[in-house]
Amino acid sequence: MAGVLIITDSSTCIPAPLAASLGIAVLPISVHLPDSDTAVIEEADGTTWQLTGDLEHEELMGANHPFVTEYLSVIETPGYEAALVITPAIEFSTMYRNAALAMELASIDTVVHDSRTAAAGQALVVLAAAEEAARGVSLDEVLRAAESASRRVELVASLASIEPIRRSGEVPEAVLAAEESPGERSLFRMHDGVIEPLGGADGATRSLEIMCEIYRESILSGVESSTIFHADARELAEELQGLVGEVDFVSGFSIAMQVYTGRGVIGIAWLPTQFA
Repeated sequence: MAGVLIITDSSTCIPAPLAASLGIAVLPISVHLPDSDTAVIEEADGTTWQLTGDLEHEELMGANHPFVTEYLSVIETPGYEAALVITPAIEFSTMYRNAALAMELASIDTVVHDSRTAAAGQALVVLAAAEEAARGVSLDEVLRAAESASRRVELVASLASIEPIRRSGEVPEAVLAAEESPGERSLFRMHDGVIEPLGGADGATRSLEIMCEIYRESILSGVESSTIFHADARELAEELQGLVGEVDFVSGFSIAMQVYTGRGVIGIAWLPTQFA
């Protein structure tokens, strides 16, 4: 009998080989294209699909989060004593609610944990829990690792345009109130379920410099793990990595996230070192 099964969703952008090596179950997200009844099922690592320019300017496409039955089916995977489901911050998705309903129906000990972040930030919380689960410890100990990571995880990102996320309605208008100048990129920081606007940067390179400055200031006492993510912006990801140095992995932004943010997103998420 295996120990604790870690379950999450494909918006985390965890590379498939890494998820497989740690036994992480990744539920895919379906995306409905405009003027179509066809649901595109996102790959588990979130890197297969990219928005085309035409689709990016359509009205918001629907991204279907995993249903209660999908969570329950994975929770009931044979051979596990317990399960920990890690979701994006409840402020930005229905996944926590769906997973919580599945938890009530589960036949094994199950806990649903709100990561208090999203995307690559959530990935780091998932990986912290999965690494602990791989040691064969109890559900309580795995949950403590996830909770610790959620308290510490930081994410900063630069958007090519705020219009896609404004259309989504997922972020309060007060956060998006400022108008963008041509060539300007808006920066945001996410921590503990709160999105904090960091103002604009004059061009992509300056936005990368600002993100690097924030990252370096935060890790003066050390960094436990880090990742760079991007939405069809590989060159910017490489430039950011050149500024910040080595990270654990670089991943493409999932199609489910691009639905809300558009293309051109570039960002970094990290876990500052925890001290006893």
